[in-house]
Order: sequence, then structure tokens, then C-alpha cells
Amino acid sequence: MQRKELKIAIRAAQEAGKIQLDGLKELSSVKIEKKSDRSPVTAVDKACEARIREILLTEFPNDGFLGEETVENAGTTARRWIVDPLDGTRPFIRNIPTHSALIALEENGVPTVGVIYLPAMGLTCYAASGEGAFIDGEQIRVSSTNNLSDAMGSVLGITEYAGAPLGDGLIALTRAWDYTYGFMDAYSYVLLAGGHLDACVNLLDKPWDCAAAACIITEAGGKFSSVTGENTVHGGSIVLTNGILHEATLGFFKKDAPI
Repeated sequence: MQRKELKIAIRAAQEAGKIQLDGLKELSSVKIEKKSDRSPVTAVDKACEARIREILLTEFPNDGFLGEETVENAGTTARRWIVDPLDGTRPFIRNIPTHSALIALEENGVPTVGVIYLPAMGLTCYAASGEGAFIDGEQIRVSSTNNLSDAMGSVLGITEYAGAPLGDGLIALTRAWDYTYGFMDAYSYVLLAGGHLDACVNLLDKPWDCAAAACIITEAGGKFSSVTGENTVHGGSIVLTNGILHEATLGFFKKDAPI
């Protein structure tokens, strides 16, 4: 049972969300820097992480902390908080409302608490192991779509892996299902958990991008893994599905995949 941890994580995510909403009021003056991977970062990202870190480590000072924007804190327990303080910085700086705050608690390598807060949409999606998954108090479940040709999914990595086997597999997958949904960020994961999408594949994921979603989608009845099928958020990729379509989706990334 992780009710206290979930409650604190929701509060921390919503505090970060307030910082994001305040930042939207001053978008014209927001300074945008580029990280080593060419992704953007702003003072809002950093302020959100500072606030989340303060709340979580005040409440749970012995836990580890892995955030996108700060140095990792090892902690002295088998628990670690994994945080993306402003997921979707690109949408944020263009005032597209799919930006979010992501918080997960990992215990012995397994995400056991997950929170996705989308402040511009006013949505809080959350879960804790054994407790189910919810959006704003309403329990949610993944879809029952059982045929890949009927599925709607979302992907990321086609451009970055163009001409490589993983990229070919990703393109083949999008041709196999019914429709590819355009956005690929935490909002896609919320749609998957709520049964509106059937699968999401991201070849570029870091743990802070997907740990919260891994917990939420598991509690909503779905599955997660890396593209190689490992049950981890640390594999550099993430496959999230309704569970029924998981093996069929993974099949596109095997050596003998039908390209």
C-alpha cells in the first residue's frame, strides 16, 4: 500500500503544475537553452524539479531521487523517486496543453507509484500498486482491442532511427495497425490507460519519461516493457499496450520481424 506516497506525489506534481501555468503567462520572455542532446530546457523546467525534489525529499529523506534536470541522489533505501518536472518542454514553449509533470516511485526496480499531471488540461492521472489507476478520482481501464489491425497507437523515434532495423520495425508497426495518433508524450499514455489508445512505442525514452506511465498502465490492466521485452523502464525504449496486443507489438522489433 502506497497511499501516503501517492498523496504526496500528487501534491508535488500539482505544485509543479502551478509553476508551469505561471510560466505560460510569460512565454514571450522565457529563455530557452539547449542540452547536450539538443532538447530544450527552460527555467520553468528547473523550478519545477526543485519544487518536486524539495517536497519528496522532505517527506522521504532517505529515498533516492532521479530527475531529468538535477544530479541524482542515491538515497539509503531500495526506493527511488523518478521525476520529469516538465515533460513536453517543446509543447510547453509553444503553448500546446500536453505538457505535464511526471512522478514515479520505483522500489527494487519496479514502479509502484505513478502520477501524470497535465495542468493546462486540469487532468491528474495516477496509480499505486494494487490500488488501480484513476483520472481525477474515476477508475480507468485499458482497451479490449484484440486485433492489431483495429488498433490506434502512437510512436516516437521514426526519424531518429530512419534506415535502422528499429526504425523499419516502427514504420511496419504503424502500417499494421489502423491509425497512428499524432501526439507522443505523457498525454498519449493517459489516453492508453483510459482505453482510448491501444499501444504506444517510444524508441527514445529515458526512465523519467515512462516510469509513471508504466505504473499507471499496469494498474489499468495493461503491460509495459522495452522493445526487447524486458520488464524495465531503464532499457532506453518503452512499449506500453493494453496487454492483449503486447506480444504482437513486440514482434515488429525482433530480428525476424515482418518488415
